[in-house]
Amino acid sequence: MRAPHFQHNKMGSRDKAASLAAHRDAGAFLRAWSWPSSRLDFITLLLALSVGAWFWAPLMHLIALASEQEHFTHLLLVPILTSYLLFSNRATILSSRKTNPLIGLLVIVSGAVCYLLADGVAWRQDRLTADISAFIVMCWGLFLLAFGSESFRDNLFALAILLFMIPLPPVLLDSIIVFLQRSSADTVDVLFSILDIQVLRDGFTFELSHFIIFIEEECSGIRSFFALIITSLLASHWFLVSWWTKAALVAVVVPLAILKNAFRIVGLTLLANYVDPAFLLDSALHRYGGIPLFALSCTMLVCIAWLLYKLERRFKSASHDAFRAQA
Repeated sequence: MRAPHFQHNKMGSRDKAASLAAHRDAGAFLRAWSWPSSRLDFITLLLALSVGAWFWAPLMHLIALASEQEHFTHLLLVPILTSYLLFSNRATILSSRKTNPLIGLLVIVSGAVCYLLADGVAWRQDRLTADISAFIVMCWGLFLLAFGSESFRDNLFALAILLFMIPLPPVLLDSIIVFLQRSSADTVDVLFSILDIQVLRDGFTFELSHFIIFIEEECSGIRSFFALIITSLLASHWFLVSWWTKAALVAVVVPLAILKNAFRIVGLTLLANYVDPAFLLDSALHRYGGIPLFALSCTMLVCIAWLLYKLERRFKSASHDAFRAQA
């Protein structure tokens, strides 16, 4: 009656031995890919220069796009922001440097394959979207190659911010602009009603007693919308912990951006209608009036982040008290 039990133990021992052998083989394989620090630094530098040269033309196109179209002005600030976040965490990155070149090389190769496959994209801006996406993947691979997966996880937010460097495809960008236009127009209509000002509305066109305005794409607030999204992500990263407070702060950006844009449109329209049409046609207030409103929006965003932070602490304290009461 004991023979099957002995056989079972024997088979279990074989399974454990096979598992340990496989683990040792995997460890040996990974150690085989471990390179000296000096060699790794040289290879990383060489690959970084090669990636920069390979993507020189797409990066120049990106700079030109950000310079020519105000919808994409935030693109050039993203790498600066990521560099700042990584530089501010440089001590942790360098102290926890545990590299495994294999993972980094696989990610770099994946980015190169994506770049080569992008040749089939017809439209120029869609091609630029694919090219910059591949460039970011290869940048992630270079970081993995230089500093390892542990540092990559610790700095995931800073590296993920690079995704905002990708120019949106025209179809997606146009959809966002139309949404902001329509939402701003609806909010402007409500504000005029609250102020008891008689207007005739036809879509994005508003006719007042002495003036007619049309909310164009440039008046949609798309530029400040992207800036507020990035600001909310930074605030949530620095001040908040739980995922639901972070999501709430980012979600607040949509109504906040729409309200900010609607107040600007109503203010300029009333000045043009009752004071001087030049306020809306060609004035410093028209060109730069969005800056103080954007600063006010950022202040409101910080206040909301502070309230969510206090709510987080209160919820954590209540949960801790409930746990102690049960114990």
